[in-house]
Amino acid sequence: MKSQNDKHTDESMTRKSSRKKIVIAVDESYYAKTVVKTAYDIAENMDADIDLLTVIEIPGLAGEGELDRSQIDEEEKKISEHHKELIDSIFSGSTLLIESVILHGDPAKKICEFAKKSNASLVVIGTGSLGKLRSKLLGSVSDKVIKNCHCSVLTVRK
Repeated sequence: MKSQNDKHTDESMTRKSSRKKIVIAVDESYYAKTVVKTAYDIAENMDADIDLLTVIEIPGLAGEGELDRSQIDEEEKKISEHHKELIDSIFSGSTLLIESVILHGDPAKKICEFAKKSNASLVVIGTGSLGKLRSKLLGSVSDKVIKNCHCSVLTVRK
């Protein structure tokens, strides 16, 4: 399992491969396992490489002193552990290439940018984690990814 962060993703994100690529975008919810299992079945059938991606949401207007680096580091550690648990429980024995990726910023924007730069054939993302009111007010990440992503997007319902 390889982990990446914003500082050094350009090289690996621009790699081109003859193999297909699936980006699995997850959060830390219990529902992530369902999303990953669904994507795993597709990846096995396509013989596709996988990037397991989580984006740590950081407000775009946050100033230098407003972000606590130790909190971000702790969040990255939790996400890395979550990715490892998902990979160990679902991909055990698989021969697929699976990479753990953690980015920072606006989740929908970062998912779409990463999918494009990594030449993904498909993005798999969960839907329905926001309440109806919050989703109407803010718009869901999955809705934004569907509208803005360069490739096909599969949404997995709860």
